[in-house]
Amino acid sequence: MNPSSQWTLFIARPGRDRQHVIRDSRGVPRLIFGEDDGTRINDHLAKYLVESLNAGLEVEDPNPDEGWFLDSLEDGDEQDPAILICDPDFEIRLEILDTGNLEEDQALGRKVVALINTYFIQNQVSHSSASSVGPPTDTQQTGSNR
Repeated sequence: MNPSSQWTLFIARPGRDRQHVIRDSRGVPRLIFGEDDGTRINDHLAKYLVESLNAGLEVEDPNPDEGWFLDSLEDGDEQDPAILICDPDFEIRLEILDTGNLEEDQALGRKVVALINTYFIQNQVSHSSASSVGPPTDTQQTGSNR
């Protein structure tokens, strides 16, 4: 039982939705996948993140302009400060829980965003189809600006 940097994945079911929670090596929740019904964020991505964090994998974000991105909450009415990780449709997918060290939280956020974008590009190449990584389709618009 050595206290190495082993990140762990927990899947909870609050209410009707599944929720993936990734805990750091101290067992503290750091990443929360919100409101996942099993189709939007799958177990494979969550496992990939945990394995990559445990392996100390460092990747450069392959899709910084069109892929997932960080969105910091402003100081204001928010009860639980966090860094949000969003997809290109501007729907929140993950939260980095605030530790009080903004630089550390942002560094983790950037690393997770790079891993997510790498994961989807690898999946696109391995499946050789542009199913979920291609340009946004009209089927799931979430507030178009016209």
